[in-house]
Amino acid sequence: MFYIRIEKGLPKEISDKNPGSGPHWIKGATKLSKATGWLSSRDFASFADAESMVKYLVAMTGETYLPVDEGSGTYPRYRVIKAPKVGDEVSRCFNGDYYPCGKITKITPTWQVTTDGGQKFRRFKASGGWRETGRGFWMVAGVHDERNPSF
Repeated sequence: MFYIRIEKGLPKEISDKNPGSGPHWIKGATKLSKATGWLSSRDFASFADAESMVKYLVAMTGETYLPVDEGSGTYPRYRVIKAPKVGDEVSRCFNGDYYPCGKITKITPTWQVTTDGGQKFRRFKASGGWRETGRGFWMVAGVHDERNPSF
């Protein structure tokens, strides 16, 4: 999660650190195009707001961001994520077990990710998750080598 400072609807700053509590947070009912203050990358009221913010963030930073819709009945439903990039180290996960699978070597325009270990992951719908093709494993950022102790 990251935080975005907005002035009159336009992003001015991105921070990985929480700016703290106080009146400088944008309230949920505020129309984003008129808002000034801070919001988290998970505070969007609609997919259209998330898409709009992604366009501004990409133009502002030159990095790739993606709008996310996790589906109804999920909180937060709409958010913005930083897209994975070539060279990022990733692992795969299933049921609490994590296995390192190397670095990302290729990303297609349809967001299929290939690692140097040969694993391929596809973005699941418009969500923030990448599922391994033909399997039940999910891609997670970073190197994790852990097993669920309950088995």
